[in-house]
Amino acid sequence: MRYDFELIHELCQELGLRSCIRTHERLEIELGEAVVLCFQNAERDEDCLAGFEGTPSHTHGDFMFVDGRSYYTEMNYLDVLTGLKDGEVLICERWNGGRVSDRWLVHRSYNDEFKYMEEGEEIRIRRPATPDRFPHELA
Repeated sequence: MRYDFELIHELCQELGLRSCIRTHERLEIELGEAVVLCFQNAERDEDCLAGFEGTPSHTHGDFMFVDGRSYYTEMNYLDVLTGLKDGEVLICERWNGGRVSDRWLVHRSYNDEFKYMEEGEEIRIRRPATPDRFPHELA
């Protein structure tokens, strides 16, 4: 599934999120505190992905959020952006030794992140920062 970068960028502007189309293959959305959500298009539709810069977790196509009872919801990428703005979709970070080891999106009502924790890990879940809370622009 290819992501429509122009549509993402337009929606981000409406939502007050900072985005930048870097190349015809990559769009970035700044969510504050050095957190950048990337959408990447590839030659093959099945290779297109969304994930956070510098972390391994990513998704292809629509987003699926599952809770501990196997209830789930699916959201398309535009609904996820709207969810980030209104707090329905949150940023989840796994920390080890004082450093972020992974970052992904979770749904406020459909998540089971805590059952996968290992000794010494810390999970932080938060909303994205609003543009007035971070001073620099995407170049």
